[in-house]
Amino acid sequence: MLTVDQRKDLQIVMQEYNALTNKMRMTKQDETRCAYLQVAQKAILSGVSLAELDEQNFNERSRAAGMPTVQFASKKLTEAEVRATAFQAMVERRDMTEGNLGAQIGSYTSLGYFIPSGFYPELFRALKAHDCLFDEDCCTLFKTTNGRPLPIPLASDTGSPASVVSEAGSQTSVDFDSTSHAVLGAYSYASRRFVASQEAFQDLSSAVSMTALANEFFQDCLARGIGADLVNGTGGGVKPLGLIPSLVANNAPIVTTVGSTANDGTGAAATSIGSNDFASAISQLNEAYFGPKTAFIMNRSTLATVSGQLDKQGRPIEIVKYVDGEPTIFGIPVKIAPSMDSIGASKVPVVLGDFRYWATRLITADEGVGLKVYAEAPGLVEKGNVGIRCYTRADGALLWNALDSPVGDAGSPSPFVMIQNHS
Repeated sequence: MLTVDQRKDLQIVMQEYNALTNKMRMTKQDETRCAYLQVAQKAILSGVSLAELDEQNFNERSRAAGMPTVQFASKKLTEAEVRATAFQAMVERRDMTEGNLGAQIGSYTSLGYFIPSGFYPELFRALKAHDCLFDEDCCTLFKTTNGRPLPIPLASDTGSPASVVSEAGSQTSVDFDSTSHAVLGAYSYASRRFVASQEAFQDLSSAVSMTALANEFFQDCLARGIGADLVNGTGGGVKPLGLIPSLVANNAPIVTTVGSTANDGTGAAATSIGSNDFASAISQLNEAYFGPKTAFIMNRSTLATVSGQLDKQGRPIEIVKYVDGEPTIFGIPVKIAPSMDSIGASKVPVVLGDFRYWATRLITADEGVGLKVYAEAPGLVEKGNVGIRCYTRADGALLWNALDSPVGDAGSPSPFVMIQNHS
């Protein structure tokens, strides 16, 4: 015997179903809707309300779009359900609050790795927000599905311009049979471990959100760790050789600061950077390296210091000008790299260069990257907890080699100039 609510729900469904089936020609959307209404009819006859069906349908679309789910007003609980709910609240104790795991389930591989389908794009957006060396608009970015060594050939003819030859004159040639290479590998990085209860993973309707955990706990530490190595990494086979050590090793030109004395009358060379220092760096960068990815990189503290410089009468000198909301110095864009040194004695707070000649490699789909769940680690299994840790792999390399290049970059001008504070 149908209840009053069931009869109302069934009437609504049947009216829409009859209207669709009476059409002369049904679209694909109409056919899909009819199939849903047929399922809804059977569900209502089995005791499910139309509101519950709408809630389930809405939440399925929300999960697919990565949006939060909702819970509409539900039917009144029976006495048995009330007692069961109260008992569950009394006996269950957890060491963390619950998120929404069901909305974030992605794909599994190797029975131990959990890689949500939306995790990696979000990860790299976070990385770009931390350091410009992750931004494909700033440097040369490679995204690969494995970490096998990736040789990048290096060849340059910057120092050999074309010359006039006579019709009967002799000609010379250069054989590009052997070029130098920069090799991009893949160094593994791991976040700290986050501990959650096993109950939270089992209750998919209201369990911990893996993507939320990644956003909150993992992205920032990975960004800071990888970004710092891409700028200042010491290499040695254990981490990338960063931009600054690579430039020093290749004897890239250095502008030693004279400071902002000419601007404000007080700035010391060891503790300031003036307009003359930026002009000197520009004059030392070869004209061939001025292109779409030519930029100054510095951290935000340095940018703020330079932006706030005054002249000898206390007026802003506006070394930094903003074009469409983006900072520029003498018309050259400024990119933010938080891992760069701040202004200080013997520091390198600014690099000017063509960042096409810096390559960053990110591993986006590999067995060894993603979120790994530890269920039987010491300190976890005996407490019924689960550990979560994030792994990813990255590398970077300078695409210019002034020291070891048989035909490539030997003798060619540097694509980068460093600005170093006086000691």
